[in-house]
Amino acid sequence: MMRTGVLLGAAAGACWGLVFLSPLVLSAFSALEIATGRFLVYGLVSLACLLPFVRTLPKRLTASDVLLLLLLGACGNVAFFILLAASIQKVGVAPASLIVGLVPVVVTVWGRHDQGAASLRQLAWPLALVFAGVACINLDALGSVSTSPKSLTDVIQGLLFACGALASWSLFAVLNARALKSLAGVSSQQWSYLTGLASGLWALVLACVVWGVGISPLEPQGDVLDKGVAGRDWQLFWLVSVGIGIGGSLLANAFWNGASRRLPLTLTGQVFVFEPLFALLYGFVYEARVPRAMEMVAIVLMILGVLWTIRKHAPRKASFTEAY
Repeated sequence: MMRTGVLLGAAAGACWGLVFLSPLVLSAFSALEIATGRFLVYGLVSLACLLPFVRTLPKRLTASDVLLLLLLGACGNVAFFILLAASIQKVGVAPASLIVGLVPVVVTVWGRHDQGAASLRQLAWPLALVFAGVACINLDALGSVSTSPKSLTDVIQGLLFACGALASWSLFAVLNARALKSLAGVSSQQWSYLTGLASGLWALVLACVVWGVGISPLEPQGDVLDKGVAGRDWQLFWLVSVGIGIGGSLLANAFWNGASRRLPLTLTGQVFVFEPLFALLYGFVYEARVPRAMEMVAIVLMILGVLWTIRKHAPRKASFTEAY
């Protein structure tokens, strides 16, 4: 079961990693607009997937479940992606993805008292490797930013947005994992659809604000501001929105929920490290370059940290399974 959970977590990371490219591909659009398009698609597809369960599923949900879904849709999807997209447009993929890559550390500390969790003493060295990896990539990224044409204000704003995304997704990871372990009448896939529906409702609110009222505080970057609306490719916008709405949301969340249901919370946090690693890989391909030495060291350290954490959980998980 644990191996399946890790593989599902890796599949989710591979899907989510593609999402990191969307703010670069859609640089003519603001972070709010990109989030609106993505989650409108996710909400509509989720609604279609929920239609076969429309008679029975509502009876299995309580009012607290509905409120939790709205919270998860806000913090884990809409708010997280707005902050992430804004950060990527300000400082690039590498700094944003690796600051968000601290999620394993935050979630591990947060979930250390949950059932099946390994102690912090057991995880000290694996976490140290992950920390070292994050430190290496951020030193490298910040060194690169210092030689780029980006202003100090952009850099500071981008890093703050990434920290906000880190906090938002950490909250989502903990609340979502605990909810999935306590829900008996709702499958992981159904929960993913419900979260998507909640995200779609928030996206409708965003659409009214961004396109109805015309308010978009997080503006697109670079010379696209000089091109105006005519320079924006709406066909590309909706094509990317469909791609990240289905692949980066519907499929990725279904994979992640499957992983969250099978893994202890401390290990779930560690498996999240696949997202920034895939984001880096896709970023290198998009930029047509190979990793720099410090980036390569960071990637190796983070992979070793995750594998070591899995090894720490394996005996504990086996004994828990045998007890039942």
